[in-house]
Amino acid sequence: MVGCALAMALPSTALASNDPLSAQQWGLAQIGAPSAWATSTGAGVKVGIVDTGVDLNHEDLAGQILMTTNCIGANADPSRCTGSGQDDNGHGTHVAGIVAALKDNGKGIAGVAPGAKLIVAKALDANGAGADADVQAGIMWVVDHGAQVVNLSLGDGSSLPLNLGSSGGISAPMTAGIEYAWSHGAIPVLAAGNSGGGLLGGGLLGGLLGGGNATFGSLHAIIAGATGPTGAMAAYSSPLTADNWAVAAPGGANDGTAADDIMSTWWASGKTNQYLTLAGTSMATPQVAGAVADVLATGLGQQAAIDRILTSADNGIACGSSCAGLLDVSKAVGGPATAAPSGTATTGTSGNLLGSLLGLLGL
Repeated sequence: MVGCALAMALPSTALASNDPLSAQQWGLAQIGAPSAWATSTGAGVKVGIVDTGVDLNHEDLAGQILMTTNCIGANADPSRCTGSGQDDNGHGTHVAGIVAALKDNGKGIAGVAPGAKLIVAKALDANGAGADADVQAGIMWVVDHGAQVVNLSLGDGSSLPLNLGSSGGISAPMTAGIEYAWSHGAIPVLAAGNSGGGLLGGGLLGGLLGGGNATFGSLHAIIAGATGPTGAMAAYSSPLTADNWAVAAPGGANDGTAADDIMSTWWASGKTNQYLTLAGTSMATPQVAGAVADVLATGLGQQAAIDRILTSADNGIACGSSCAGLLDVSKAVGGPATAAPSGTATTGTSGNLLGSLLGLLGL
């Protein structure tokens, strides 16, 4: 597993909260979140999490969750979603913390939108696998219950492994769910995928992920690619070259060094209040979803919020022909532009092949 090193020294980050792990959240500094909080924390905005569920009793999340359900077996019918959205995998809890973990509670981390609230639909099982039609039901359920942003840190297909985004296109059920969200006024945010850098070929990983890069075309969703600590694109992040809207955000380097990945909340069987570092476009996606919540809280509407996210992005990095640049939530909410991370390059980092493969496998 990508290492959890709570005491490990990480890239320098200005302490923006009293949360003990906030100094390890280099991603917050990279996108200017601490500066943005002076203007907006996402207060009043509801973010849908469609994933493996969320740890409903986690110290950094319990007060942030408005309602939950389980859509496994719902088969595209949100009326069949029922029960609890309790996580039994960990992935959804990690995603949720990046979006909206409590700030200044003296515990753990801070989310990009710590004032936002979460609406949770569990659509993936304990193995991180699920049916596209169940994801569709989950999207519809969270939107029907008030979600204004929908975080989709998942792949497209029947096998959706840990911390991996989509890499093989998009199915009819997924498209239907995303377009349902859009037509009902919500903003979907979708992982670009982890097939970049030539790291993945045939065999187990290739089979799990599918071949090639995702092509999202005119889909009404913001597609999120991943950066490492330097601000350059991570080697695993799928190219952002055929998307309606796309932006890069911190996802971790996945280079075998936990310090270079994304710290967030975690669920583990038999344990409480866990934290862990992971890398992937799954981790970049909630950075963008949180930023969208911050922007919506300033009073902008659906399309205006997307336009603000895109036009405020730092286009000084090479992130693909359809990518607006590196997310800058400070500038997006009307604050000062965020300084480019030290050492930012115009090409993706290469990473360590073995470390990348082990991280993608969750080892």
